[in-house]
Amino acid sequence: MSLVILIIITFLIDFLLGYYLPNNFYNINIFYPMLLIVLIVYLFPRVDSKKYFKIVFFIGFIYDLFYSYIFLLNALLFLIMAKTLKKIDKYLRCNILIYVLFIIIFISFYDLILFLLVYFSKINVVSLADLGYKISHSLIINIGYYFLLLIVLKNVKFKKN
Repeated sequence: MSLVILIIITFLIDFLLGYYLPNNFYNINIFYPMLLIVLIVYLFPRVDSKKYFKIVFFIGFIYDLFYSYIFLLNALLFLIMAKTLKKIDKYLRCNILIYVLFIIIFISFYDLILFLLVYFSKINVVSLADLGYKISHSLIINIGYYFLLLIVLKNVKFKKN
């Protein structure tokens, strides 16, 4: 399977779930998708390091264009996540449980940064309780997507150019 196809499929699933499921702070259900963050964690051990950081930046840039309209915010946040993953992997041999922990931390970090942007810009009044609710209720589908990728793409090898 091509890496480009996997990225496109993840974008489409993320878009469709985000579009059809309620996802504002007052109407959050357990299916709040953040599948691109999951994809960043999934691809880390499977793609060459230089290529990985280019892919992560590209995913963040495209995510900026389609979802946030804040130029390079997601690209930078996604690169910070990727660099953190690389640094920690250097000192700690990662396994599936550690990657799931990274997904939880990265989703929390991402939502916290967006929460702070919204809070300090006074665009919308949201509380820390809303943030905690959103994070805790979005982890089911995101961790589920990670395991789905592991199961479905178990025998798929990506080119390590």
